[in-house]
This record gives sequence, C-alpha cells and structure tokens, in this order.
Amino acid sequence: MFDINTFSNKLKQYSEGIPEKYLSENTIKKLYTVCSELEEKSKLFNLTAITDPDEVLKKHIVDCLFLAAEIENWDKGSGKVLDVGSGAGFPSLPVAATLDDYSVTALDSTAKKIGYIKNTADLMGVTDFDAVASRAEDAAKSEMREAYDIVTARAVARLSVLSELCIPFIKVGGYFISMKGAAVEEEVKEAENAIKKLGCKFCKIVPYTISDLPDKRFLVIYKKISSTPALYPRNYSQISKKPL
Repeated sequence: MFDINTFSNKLKQYSEGIPEKYLSENTIKKLYTVCSELEEKSKLFNLTAITDPDEVLKKHIVDCLFLAAEIENWDKGSGKVLDVGSGAGFPSLPVAATLDDYSVTALDSTAKKIGYIKNTADLMGVTDFDAVASRAEDAAKSEMREAYDIVTARAVARLSVLSELCIPFIKVGGYFISMKGAAVEEEVKEAENAIKKLGCKFCKIVPYTISDLPDKRFLVIYKKISSTPALYPRNYSQISKKPL
C-alpha cells in the first residue's frame, strides 16, 4: 500500500473530471483508510478480485467518486442513500467518505462482508452509516421499503433484474442510479418494461472515463414516480429466471 502522500497524489492524478470539493484532505484520509483496510482484510478472506493498489484506486475509489458527485446533482438535500449488494463496501464506503451530509446504508447478503464494512466505517469516523446483512428481496419487505432518496448498485446484475431488487427501496420522488459498463444501451432497452412496472421513469445516461483506463463507464439514472406494487420484489429465483 502507498503512504498517504503518494495515495493523495495518485488519487488526484486519476480523478480528472471530479470536482475538487470531493478531494478534500479529510475525505482523502477516509479513503486512505478504506484502501488500507481492504488490503489488510483481503489477506484474511475474499473481499475483491482487485488487489493491486493502483487498480483499487482507479477501479474502486475513483469510480465511486463519480457516483458521489452525481448523487449531489440529483439530490440536493442531505438524503438517505442505500447501496444494494455492497460487497466489499463499494460504492457505500467512498460515498460515505465523500458526502458528509448524507446518511448511507450498505446492504449485502454476506454477514462477514457487512461486518467488515461496519468496522471500516467506524475506522473512517463516519457516524451516519449503517450496514445490513440481508437479501435485497427480504429487506425490501421491511421498514426499509420506500425509505431512501437514492438507491444505487454496482456490478450486481443486469438492469432487468437489478431494477426489481433496487426500486422497491426508493421513496416516490427519489432516484435509482445504477453503475454500468459497455452494454449499457442494451441493458436500458431490455429493462424498459421492468422500470415502468416498478414505478420509475428513465432520466438519462451519464458517461464518464477514469484516467489510464480505456473503457468508458456509465451512470444510469431513473426517477421514482409512483409506489412499487406490493407484489415486487419476487424471490430471486423468479426474478432471475423471468425478469419483468
């Protein structure tokens, strides 16, 4: 792992296109904690396939900073953010490190990962943060249903499946922001029916690139315009076998 000064310089180098306010000294310290913990705990159990410090910086941290900036473009207040399928804490931990005024919740079905995320958030000094060990389709039938201003997900499933797992958590008037790769146009078209049935409408696709990485990335944004019917989400086997 880099020392913090090298980390800071590299982070700024890779963060072309991200406003400076998201790269304050305090934020950089928190992000350094995220990377340090990821490196240390990955030695003990599988958290991420990406372990090279430079790759972690670009593909995990900087990627999530673009999302954090976009969250503030759509939700101007100090809203509640839910990260569905948070895995090793991406994007939940970088978003919490960057957006001090927001309440962030990480949701993942693996209890060991949720324990890791909670511990890392504590080490960062983030206070308005929660982490829940549950399957999304179960959590969406709890008090978490339609309780969030922004729901996001990264590398979980195709949009036709992902939308049913995420949209039930969003308040009417809130937003679903999905992090996607090269197949974005195909996925958006494929998910049109699901998006409509679940109570959302398409807003836009925001493209972005990360320095030194050749592939273009995308944020797909939907707005929740009506409550999701109580039938959804179905159990995961139904969702995956027969997407809406």
